[in-house]
Parts: sequence; C-alpha cells; structure tokens
Amino acid sequence: MDDRGSTRQRVALSKLTPFDVVVIILIVLLAVGIILRNRLNISRQPSEAIEATVYHDGVIHQHLALDKDQEISLLDGKILIEIKEKKIRVKKSECPRQVCVNAGWIRLSGETIICVPYKILIEIKSTGAPLVDAVVF
Repeated sequence: MDDRGSTRQRVALSKLTPFDVVVIILIVLLAVGIILRNRLNISRQPSEAIEATVYHDGVIHQHLALDKDQEISLLDGKILIEIKEKKIRVKKSECPRQVCVNAGWIRLSGETIICVPYKILIEIKSTGAPLVDAVVF
C-alpha cells in the first residue's frame, strides 16, 4: 500500500500573503455591493407606462392608451381586453388553455401577454428607457 497522502503538501491558511487577503476582501465587498444594489432596486426605476401595443400575427393591430379605463373586443369577440388603473389584462378569451387570461395584469414597460392560438401579443410601451432585464459580461 502506497502512502501518497503523507508526501503531498498541504496549503495552509497561514501562508496567505497580504495581497491575497486584500483580493479576498475586495471580492466579498463587491459581491455584497451588487446584492444590496439589486435588493434596493437602485438601477431599476420603472418608467411610466403610457400605452399598450396589440400585435396580431406579428403586425401591429392597434395602440391602446392606458390612461382611460375601458374594455376592448378583438377578433370578433374571441378576446376581451380590459384596461383599468393604467394596467391591462386579457379578461376573457375563447382559447383552450386560457394562458393569456391567467397571465393577469401587466403594467410595467416591456411586459407582455401572449395568446398563441389567436396569435395575439400585448406589449406595454413607455416614454422612458426600458428596465434592464439582463446583463452580459
């Protein structure tokens, strides 16, 4: 039986250099700063939503102002859209799984509701810059 474990060198924490300690502290501080920034939403100030755009089969069907409470019927009554308190939702749909209805209310710029069977997409638009949804390094 060969005892290789006794000949291997072990790295001890006492051999850390002052430079190693500084790098570890900087990494921890950077991680804590990123977590706090995301928790406080400093970089994510939602812009005011002013309208929703309805697309049918990839083409703009109509623009809907969100400042007026109303109900809009689409596709000969197959879909009923409700606008209330600057939010929008699909109130009723004849599609089989009701995914668009179950999506609920949307109100922030960039949010969407999709009804695949009827090829409807509802997207919130705003005047300000959209929220960042991903960061790539």
